[in-house]
Amino acid sequence: MSYKEEISGIVEEKLIDKSDIFDYFETPFETLCNKIYLYYKKLIENNSDLYNIEPNFFFFKNNTTINASAYIKENNTLTSINIGTIHKLKSIFLDSEELTNEIFGESIQTINQILIEKESSVMEFMYYSAIIFLMNHEIGHLIQNNGKSEKHIHESINEAEDFNIENHIYEVDSDIFASMKLTQDIHQVWLKFDDKHRTDEFLCDLISLASSAIGIFKLFNLNAVKEVYFKEKSHPHVAVRFIIIQENIVNYISHIRKSEISEEYRDTMMLNSFGLIETLNKFHKDSFFDNFTKTVKQHSDKLEEYGIYLTKEVAKNENCAYYKMKALEK
Repeated sequence: MSYKEEISGIVEEKLIDKSDIFDYFETPFETLCNKIYLYYKKLIENNSDLYNIEPNFFFFKNNTTINASAYIKENNTLTSINIGTIHKLKSIFLDSEELTNEIFGESIQTINQILIEKESSVMEFMYYSAIIFLMNHEIGHLIQNNGKSEKHIHESINEAEDFNIENHIYEVDSDIFASMKLTQDIHQVWLKFDDKHRTDEFLCDLISLASSAIGIFKLFNLNAVKEVYFKEKSHPHVAVRFIIIQENIVNYISHIRKSEISEEYRDTMMLNSFGLIETLNKFHKDSFFDNFTKTVKQHSDKLEEYGIYLTKEVAKNENCAYYKMKALEK
């Protein structure tokens, strides 16, 4: 099915108004959006039978704000990404590609040359890491709610919505599910490199890039709140979420590699991702925190405590995508 056919089906089924759908053909976003659309359909193909999320529709929303949504409507599942999200990620990463050598130090420049040999780049790798994470995050929400007849979940913080611990649990669950799926993808990418680059060090470099891309996207966008909070608002604080995502990625790559990733590399992955966030924050002058690493350190004990609590709740909740994913692995 093509995107044209997809959006025609959505309108014909009266699931979404035609004016709310962005038709990317013959626009500057055509190539990027079509690649994202085709990748999403592949994700659904790989997950629909396992998690009962068909029939499924995908569309780009005709909205310039930064957001994405998962819908359950009339026994259909739908996923949308605002075109503003694509524009923002493009401006953060792809539009800065030629400045890689000015933005980053020698180690990242070296990685960039390796990726260029594979017809990619550091910025492109980070861009698609953020996109793949976001798409899988939305699929996680669909898996959680596939028994409901009507549900609509936004990614941005909803100030009008009262705090509900289940919402925090489900957001973290989708983050964990998405981080595991992204980690699987990164491992497959790494396996395609020749022996010279198929080292734990280079794998850790790729993980650091992906982890920081997720952090940068979440810090710059989605109505994030600077002041650290815990049991408040519709979504957990971005610092809580990023720490859980980062730790889960590091732990899951160790699981895939059968614990072959040393503690030294695990620590390096986490430190490098914070460093990359700081670097791009300064470059774009669009930083969420003046010093994200410092803020995390100041609240580290409470952030870790709340993160552990949410993660434990996810692991025992039968509605969670992570719970269902682990059940399938047994």
